[in-house]
Amino acid sequence: MIKEFIQLIYPDYCSGCNEQLQFSEKGICSSCLVEVRNYSHIASHNTFGRKMVDQEIYVFKNFKNPLIQKMIYEIKYNGNKSTAYVLGVELGSLIKKSKNVVDFDIIIPVPVSKLKKEHRGYNQCQLIAEGISNIIKLPVDSNYLIRNNNMNSQIKSSRYERWLNVENEYQLIKELKYDTKILLVDDVITTGATINSCLNAIQKNNKLKVTVAALAGNKFT
Repeated sequence: MIKEFIQLIYPDYCSGCNEQLQFSEKGICSSCLVEVRNYSHIASHNTFGRKMVDQEIYVFKNFKNPLIQKMIYEIKYNGNKSTAYVLGVELGSLIKKSKNVVDFDIIIPVPVSKLKKEHRGYNQCQLIAEGISNIIKLPVDSNYLIRNNNMNSQIKSSRYERWLNVENEYQLIKELKYDTKILLVDDVITTGATINSCLNAIQKNNKLKVTVAALAGNKFT
């Protein structure tokens, strides 16, 4: 009752269409969720640089879709944590649907720099991973990978510059067992440079099986 009263005074709005959310909705309205489900994409055995992953799973194949662009902006720059979690749940449902058996051992979110986390108050990949975890019932562990420095945003960097900037950006700080099956979670994959750097760290000593999951991918265009 108190929650409903607060929402009447301070209503929440959909991060996709800006329409006021119903009491039962969180972060994204039902109509936008339907559109999200119409754009799912799964690709097997793709490469990131010289690294190959078992599978890539996206809610959206193409980041140029205006709806997902707006949602990602809300997540990254307007503190919309609910949208990150809800889209994580959507991604978890897609993962569960795409596999007869969910055979991962652990979910690892791509880390953000300490500076970005302090400024934003959270790591959006962590929230997405928690949404996935709610569906596939596997633990999220943020204590394996760290980002080494606080370099600036790469939004204006060229494809080549992105690869150079993050080539050795991520570091594995806790040992993984040689047969660990990992679900690596990012928000948006553009050139694949960030994932390649994470894979370099994760697979440095062991050729671990990795599936990549993200809200959107732009490396196909």
